[in-house]
Amino acid sequence: MKRLIITGALIAGLTLGGWALWQRGNAANARADQAEQQRDTAQQENQRRQVVIDALWENAQRLESQRRALAEQQTELARTASDRLEQIQELQRDNDEIREWAGTRLPADVIRLRQRSAVTGAAAYRQSVRDPDALHATGESSDQ
Repeated sequence: MKRLIITGALIAGLTLGGWALWQRGNAANARADQAEQQRDTAQQENQRRQVVIDALWENAQRLESQRRALAEQQTELARTASDRLEQIQELQRDNDEIREWAGTRLPADVIRLRQRSAVTGAAAYRQSVRDPDALHATGESSDQ
């Protein structure tokens, strides 16, 4: 009888131990599934962020390329303006008639035109057209 009780207790202990191991295995599997799901979520988020980073990088490279092209264009325009100014100055030095013409005072309408601020946009253009001090047509006097 003693053996029967010991055997029963041993079977109950083994059953209880097996059940505990089975529960631990289930809990470990659940934690592994949760960790795998978190990893997958993190990878998807990482991929989304990488797409944004790549787009921003491409945009930055494009903007830098445009900036360089504009700087080159500005340098070329400055060089052209400088060359033309030198050419005008040379013509003024060499030609008495041009030097005399360059020394004359500009007409009042041209002076007023040069004093106007630059038009920057459609609204500013409309306002400049409506300006009461607008230039008059050729041949008309400014009193008309």
